[in-house]
Amino acid sequence: MSRALDQIVISAMGVAAPLGHTPESLFDALVRKESGLAEIGGFDPDVFPTRVGGLVKDFAAKEWVKNRKNLKLMTDAVRLGMAGVKRAYDASGLEEGELDPDRFGIFVGAGTAVGKTEDLLPAISAASGGAGFDAAEFGEVGMHRINPLWLLKGLSNNVLGFSTADLDARGINQNYCNSGVGGLQAVGEAAWAIAEDRADFILAGGADCSANPLHMTGFGRLEALTSRSTPDAVRPFDASHDGFAPGQGAAFFSLETEDRARAGGRQPIARIAGYANACAGHAMGTGDPEVVADSIQRVLKMAAWSLDEVDLFYAHGNGTVKYDSIEAEALRTVFGDKQPPVTSNKGNLGHSVAASGPLSMVCALMSMRRGLIPPVLFFERLAPECHGIDLVHTHARDGAPKRCLVQAAGIGGQTTIIALESVD
Repeated sequence: MSRALDQIVISAMGVAAPLGHTPESLFDALVRKESGLAEIGGFDPDVFPTRVGGLVKDFAAKEWVKNRKNLKLMTDAVRLGMAGVKRAYDASGLEEGELDPDRFGIFVGAGTAVGKTEDLLPAISAASGGAGFDAAEFGEVGMHRINPLWLLKGLSNNVLGFSTADLDARGINQNYCNSGVGGLQAVGEAAWAIAEDRADFILAGGADCSANPLHMTGFGRLEALTSRSTPDAVRPFDASHDGFAPGQGAAFFSLETEDRARAGGRQPIARIAGYANACAGHAMGTGDPEVVADSIQRVLKMAAWSLDEVDLFYAHGNGTVKYDSIEAEALRTVFGDKQPPVTSNKGNLGHSVAASGPLSMVCALMSMRRGLIPPVLFFERLAPECHGIDLVHTHARDGAPKRCLVQAAGIGGQTTIIALESVD
């Protein structure tokens, strides 16, 4: 039996983030205007534009992996993803035997499918003499210094594979590798899967880590990284914005019908009122404000919301001059003089790519619960190219948002938006 999308609710959430391991602790840190950016360890970051990133602290991966031998096959992103999935599952408070394994699924937004980049450095060093890198020397000497399981550690479906095995989720399972929109896509597609009666209960979200040499090399060449290396490095929509800092984290949600949640004693947090995707393939690396604006308009139409009914726009807000201006132009195009409050958390958390959208969802849902909208950090003056938006800054803004839009963007010009509506 097919259902309307707005019958699907979020009934629990789990998070592993630079500023907290629960939705409450993360949100409280945002309201206190804390920065989770710190110097990156494990490799020398001095060759990159920035030396700081949003790093998850006080994290014990072994608490979240049933077979601890599997930890040897997991990168940081996979370990964080396991924690996010398990925390969302535990927060659901499911009774033993409540779920039919064949109707229980997991949808994951994942990052780049490679092992830990730092594990290659000894091999590269062995083949890098005074004349520079020697490919023949790498084949003869360096290759033998690489763990033969290196590639397996970073397979993009590792979170999905390990978590479905641990939780006995035998139903529809999906993996989305689509840069910065992968996590939000996982949530939106999970909602559709339940609406189309392909599952009863799905855990959906994203996990990723961009605080590594591979991501920082790519983003650095694209001139997307900030040039600052202090906790105030990332400044979305501010006149001094010059890029983002890498980040890591995970956030997952339990999705089910409202009737099922209430029958199981779970109070719905919010319903999924709309979901839209688009891609500006002609503008890879930047994006297109017309495509973003079209996505906002389509999700508003699906949710049947008027412009003045949007209480919060949780922006991608990555702090780059290019994308901040694109997002601001899209907001001006759609909302005109009815601008909703706008905020972003990348100044606090860095940019965790596939996990960034779900982390913004956690923060938006907590705003709905707490009646507060956290400000963007380190704001001094709105960038001229971002004029016209209603940016929340300086301090948290009072209010009880009932309808929120959450946006994520990808390096290939992708955009994904989810509409969240409070449940009475």
